Amino acid sequence: MRRVTIAVMGNGKTTRANVEALISDVVDSVDEAIIAIVYDEKKSDGVEWAYQYAIDKELPILDYSRNNYEELLVENTREELRFFALWDDDDSECQTAASIAQQNNVPVYDLTNGLMLIPLSQNVIASPPRVVMPVVETQVDKEPEPVEEVIESIDSALSDDVDYDDDEVYDSEYDLEENLVVLVSELGKIFARSFAKEFKRIIKE
Repeated sequence: MRRVTIAVMGNGKTTRANVEALISDVVDSVDEAIIAIVYDEKKSDGVEWAYQYAIDKELPILDYSRNNYEELLVENTREELRFFALWDDDDSECQTAASIAQQNNVPVYDLTNGLMLIPLSQNVIASPPRVVMPVVETQVDKEPEPVEEVIESIDSALSDDVDYDDDEVYDSEYDLEENLVVLVSELGKIFARSFAKEFKRIIKE
């Protein structure tokens, strides 16, 4: 019995009619077909059309989000696996598919170009690195001085009730500048802590 698992991935542009016609040609030529869709966080139009085609034809569907090729390769016989890529040279998901296919001897066909077999270079195709959201810094080195005290010291430095000689004026201006730097620094820390707290609340929801 001839079986095939058609894994569809990529963000290349084509038409729904083209996707359905090419997949249908292969499905009709075998005894059993499974449609697997592989994507990162969101299905491209072509991947979504392949998914809808499988529903319409009542074909088994496998869903591998987050580009979970490891699970795809474990759950499917490698000799029966075919990659149908919505190919785009600049698409990182196509590059990932090509890298996985090269490592596991899986043929890749261009779903945007009549299912032309994509030649995989003898050179190692590197999978593009995954972008990871940076961790928000939530710790401070030391407890900041109360902002109210800093503001009071600035108000005091700005007071016109006291007469200063030249040296005192210079010292006062220096203290004012230093206090302003401290104020800006402390306000920044308060904002950072508030942002970190709110960010942690959002990602937990």
